[in-house]
Amino acid sequence: MAKSPFFARIKADVLMTVASIPEGGVVTFRDIGAHLDVMPRHVAYILKMLDAEERVVAKAEGALDVARLPHGVPRQTRPASAPVSRT
Repeated sequence: MAKSPFFARIKADVLMTVASIPEGGVVTFRDIGAHLDVMPRHVAYILKMLDAEERVVAKAEGALDVARLPHGVPRQTRPASAPVSRT
């Protein structure tokens, strides 16, 4: 069964956010979920379902502010079902 376009958007936003975390940085599922206006368990699910090749595991020491990371994903204030235009 194909994933919805909304799932694809959320996954892309989660991956862009996670990719911007510097080595050694710590961000919780809750922090990412709050920034993207999705439940933390959705963030965890997306990361859990990545292929082994897509995963990066690092030890981290300090919590970071998700909004200050250079991911380019704006803080979400709309429902996850709202359409989005990325142009």
